[in-house]
Amino acid sequence: MKTKESIEEPQTKQRSRVVTWLVRILIALVVIIASLVVGGLVYQAVGEANDARAYPPPGKLVNVNGLNLHLYCTGEGSPTVILEAMASNNSTEWGWIQPEIAKTTRVCSYDRAGAGWSDSPAAARTAEQAVTDLDGLLQNANIPPPYVFVGHSIGGILARMYTAEHPEKVTGIVLVDSSHPEQMVRYPALRAGMQDYAQQAAAFPWLARLGLFRLFFASGEELDFGALAPQQRAELKAMWSAPKYHESALRDLPAAFALYDHPPTLGALGDRPLIVLTAGENQLEGWTGLQQELVTLSTNAKHQIVQGASHGSLAFNPEHAQVVSQAIREVVAQVQAKLQ
Repeated sequence: MKTKESIEEPQTKQRSRVVTWLVRILIALVVIIASLVVGGLVYQAVGEANDARAYPPPGKLVNVNGLNLHLYCTGEGSPTVILEAMASNNSTEWGWIQPEIAKTTRVCSYDRAGAGWSDSPAAARTAEQAVTDLDGLLQNANIPPPYVFVGHSIGGILARMYTAEHPEKVTGIVLVDSSHPEQMVRYPALRAGMQDYAQQAAAFPWLARLGLFRLFFASGEELDFGALAPQQRAELKAMWSAPKYHESALRDLPAAFALYDHPPTLGALGDRPLIVLTAGENQLEGWTGLQQELVTLSTNAKHQIVQGASHGSLAFNPEHAQVVSQAIREVVAQVQAKLQ
């Protein structure tokens, strides 16, 4: 007859073996995860080093209040066209447009603090500080006015802010699917969408450190800048693969919220030549109405809806970028006629 002890002993041994195997599996998983993390960190570090050699800044670095800001100017003539990129973007955005404008006059793209090849600031920069940085950059680089500003998305607000602060320097403006200062006050859904993005983007620097963005591009995947000019597309892939890009985007979000929550009063543009380009495929609530309001800023204004264009494709798509280039040439021609 089996005793209680003789029955429980095999069961105890069986449980012990199960626990042993579970511990071994757990250890193996930890080792695998740790190996993947270390492998990702090494993959990213090697990739960043290679990118630094492959993609040096095309322009020059100019010291502005202790920060080296990247400025890239091409072409000759007056007025000088100043290209203001959309949020979280930089001088690479203008790969199709800058070479076209350089055939007509001098044109300069640049990277705001923390973006592209520019140094990262210790803290987030407000829109007002960004405008101050730009004026210091142009002065220190000896780029005299008059200027024609081209502002894409939030770059449109920065262009208007610069004009409000330095009206004597700006002689014309092209707004490329420009943000409107009051867009989030009037349409709370836009702010909610921005908040959703901020929550998602919080993980992006960590994903970049582990090489996952780099792996994404290495596997042949593309983002909305896939139609950008080849050199700038490669540069932007390298930037998107690095933590700096995503850290800068996150750092700038509070300033963007502050700008839209307390919109500045920027005033009208007088009789300066103004062309407002609107993406035909931008489906944001109230967007067309906001764009039409921008047209009223000048008594010498023109509004063009670019059919088939999205918010980003106005810069990234070669056909849509040609429309932008033509608008810039048109404003430049008007300014040059007045300067003669």
